[in-house]
Amino acid sequence: MARRVLFQIHWFLGITAGLVLAVMGITGATLSFENEIMRALSPGVVRLAPDGRAALSPQEVLARVQAQRPGERVERFTVAADAGSAWEVRFAAHEKGKRGERTRVDPRDGRLLGKASGEGFFQTVENIHRWLALPEGPRGIGRQITGFAAISLLFFALSGLYLRWPRRALDWRAWLVLDWRKSGRNLYRALHVVIGTWVALAYLLSALTGLWWSYEWYREGAQYVLTGKVSDGGHEGRRPAGGIEGETAPAATSLARAWPTLMTATGGRFDAVQVTMPETGSEGRFRVLLPCARHDRMTDDYSIDLAAGHVLKAERYADKPLGTVVATSMYEVHRGAIFGLPGRIVILITSLTMPLFTVTGLLLYFARRRRKRAAQAEGTAGLAGANGTTLVAYASQTGGAERLARQTAAALGGARLVPLASLDEGQLAGAERALFVVSTYGEGEPPDTVRRFARQTMAVPPSAAHLDYAVLALGDREYAEFCAFGHKVDGWLRSGGATPLFETIEVDGEDPAAHGRWQHNLALLGAREDAGAWAGETARPWRLVERELLNAGSAGGPVYRVALEPADGNAAEWRAGDIAEVLPGGAVEGAPVSHREYSIASIPADGRIEFIVRQVTRSDGMLGHGSGWLTVHAGIGSTTAMRLRSNSGFHTPQEPRPLILIGNGTGIAGLRSHLRQAACNGQGGHWLLFGERSRAHDTLLADELEDWLADGTLTRLDRAWSRDADCGRYVQDLVADAAPDIAEWADRGAAILVCGSLQGMAPAVDAALRMALGEDRLDAMAEAGLYLRDIY
Repeated sequence: MARRVLFQIHWFLGITAGLVLAVMGITGATLSFENEIMRALSPGVVRLAPDGRAALSPQEVLARVQAQRPGERVERFTVAADAGSAWEVRFAAHEKGKRGERTRVDPRDGRLLGKASGEGFFQTVENIHRWLALPEGPRGIGRQITGFAAISLLFFALSGLYLRWPRRALDWRAWLVLDWRKSGRNLYRALHVVIGTWVALAYLLSALTGLWWSYEWYREGAQYVLTGKVSDGGHEGRRPAGGIEGETAPAATSLARAWPTLMTATGGRFDAVQVTMPETGSEGRFRVLLPCARHDRMTDDYSIDLAAGHVLKAERYADKPLGTVVATSMYEVHRGAIFGLPGRIVILITSLTMPLFTVTGLLLYFARRRRKRAAQAEGTAGLAGANGTTLVAYASQTGGAERLARQTAAALGGARLVPLASLDEGQLAGAERALFVVSTYGEGEPPDTVRRFARQTMAVPPSAAHLDYAVLALGDREYAEFCAFGHKVDGWLRSGGATPLFETIEVDGEDPAAHGRWQHNLALLGAREDAGAWAGETARPWRLVERELLNAGSAGGPVYRVALEPADGNAAEWRAGDIAEVLPGGAVEGAPVSHREYSIASIPADGRIEFIVRQVTRSDGMLGHGSGWLTVHAGIGSTTAMRLRSNSGFHTPQEPRPLILIGNGTGIAGLRSHLRQAACNGQGGHWLLFGERSRAHDTLLADELEDWLADGTLTRLDRAWSRDADCGRYVQDLVADAAPDIAEWADRGAAILVCGSLQGMAPAVDAALRMALGEDRLDAMAEAGLYLRDIY
């Protein structure tokens, strides 16, 4: 719950404060090297061409400046030790609350040089950085907005680290390595979280110091923590101007006596001296920038009586406590200069990355919104005309029956579409006509979502004497109990007195003749006959771009990871758990080859479809047509016709929750898509139980699993090796051994996903789960979409 709340706040602040932070980042980076930029842009103003002349004394320069600007008071005067640098003068402001004019002066003749190029630009940038250049300046709403943004940045850095905290916290790769093989949404998230980790400390520093200028209470509290006292505005401990309390003598503006005193105190060693001239009295303040100082606040500070020339107060940098150094150098801490040039470069780079998080965060947000809208559209499709007297009920395992039921409802117009598991006596009583589209799973079993319905509701004949009905039964002729559940539904309805509109139609796969009979009979009932009502997704050409053997040396059949990309360049959409119908190419003797279905092992953010395919060898020694085509016969770069099919029976709930993923062999494909989606969404805390033959040769996707353990996507991984002497167990054995933990996870709302072989694994795992959770509870989880299976 804590993670969910933090995640939602993180998203909300990201779409509200993100843009402001992006602006603050760009402007902050621009200000990082303000002085160096202006120096480069202002030859002859900031930097002086050597001409062999020596600098005048500070008193002489000051006198010549005042002569050129009679009637104006010099407020601040900066002397540079570097012979190639101009000195700086700031005049007193004409209006209270405004800054006075700043100009440069040539120390060799006292000639005023004017402003540095770019000074106005950087002043505007600073105003944007501090208060977005909004009206009323630092006293307006802009300061509150930037202050809120700084608090948000503090929250982003801390919550982001918590939300991505990996299971192996000491594994530096889990924190810092960026996988450039990712694409789409996966890449956006990787950029967001990995680079966010790189810059987290810098952002914490920027946020904690930025608040210094945003809120008085924060600055006073920080000052107290750092120094043990609260500043009264920077003048505590200083005698009143003029040396005698209440005296308001005219200001002394001469440096003739004070400058030699300062040079004696400093030994003449400095990089620059900033002199603050008094408005009244004779106390001048001298801030001496030490030689080779790392930043502009690394100064010895003196107060000198300008009239008498003696030192009133001296504060040396070396004698200042660390807290005082930090408190008086907060601006230098904020821009990283307290750590020297490397610190400034780090702040520059991290400030420039700020828009990256705004952009990637918005991309992730919009992608999430698109998925939600798609899911809502899918959930409401076919519900128009819910008050009609025709009802269409479906029971689907892999989505095929649901798709046909939706097409049936659309063709009839005004038909009510309901899952068979939710069908009750009231719904039947309100319908005059009901059409059932139901699939049979495995050896005559009903789909998982209707097991309890079949066991309990269908044990009693319905009150259906008023009802006309028809059944479309889907199945696979390779199984002895072909379409068994469809016939059970037919028998249940007959036992309740319902009247069949026509005999049950059995469908094996695509079987165009059976589909044609269903459509023809519906047309007699008034359904639309146009092809558009029954059109599914058109097959598109996909190009094979990659093929990788995953289990070299295995005693089992070779397993390949196969990747395909749209040949037409248009992006495709699907959800984790969906199925791809592949029409293999190549000539085959005899009848035309039907499509082959494969669990999709990738997500849309990957930009391509991936399968995990095991080669199938027929009894005649030939490779299976589908697996042989994908793993051997199709050349890299060749195209294959394929269409994607929604498999709602293997879609996880929309709200984040822990997943228990169980499978074997190539069943890792369907589970992998869910794990990739979870990693993409930043939703960790899942558990994988997986079985294969041998540890030495069948560790499918080992690197990915380790990465998911490292970044917290997986918090638990249990593996079984059926052919290894030190293990000799199957995945169902893992489930049985972990029964108490599975029950505890289910109590916390976990969903259970099973993917893999129908023969052996699936029924054995189902039996183990029923022992662990109870039959009724597991059936209830299936009805709620919390027990999902994709088995074949």
